[in-house]
Amino acid sequence: MGPGAVSLVGEGRVVEETGMYRRERRAWNRGVLPQECEAFLDGTLAEYWDDRGVAVPVWAWTNLLAHGTEGLITETVARPYRNRRFSRSWRIARSYLAAEIFDLVDPEYTLEDMQAAVLLPIELEMAASPEVSRWSPRQWVDAVDDAIRNQHSTLGL
Repeated sequence: MGPGAVSLVGEGRVVEETGMYRRERRAWNRGVLPQECEAFLDGTLAEYWDDRGVAVPVWAWTNLLAHGTEGLITETVARPYRNRRFSRSWRIARSYLAAEIFDLVDPEYTLEDMQAAVLLPIELEMAASPEVSRWSPRQWVDAVDDAIRNQHSTLGL
């Protein structure tokens, strides 16, 4: 089954492949809101919206970093499957931040620790701040990087 393919598996299940993602889902009750919620919680909201041609808000580029697993973050930033002109600079910025995050995490201060202490709160703070919508990728990187480094130095790591 190739990228973008969807096939019915049986018992109301659907297998969907989009680029590097393969998901098995229940076929019923798949409205937009549940799909967006699922994408938010697993860290793929920017990709979800971008795939549908929706302008990705600045705060949503933090979503992968705040919710994604180490494997998903690594896979997404190493092999971005989309190269839309508008989102290319955001994907590069997110890749930079992912590298910074992975440089700072270790067995003593895990990715999950950083997500809970820094990345989730900054994602929510950005979502609630109207001025963030006008930020450039550079401004977003600076804000997230500053929050990460402040937390890291506060902990004495």
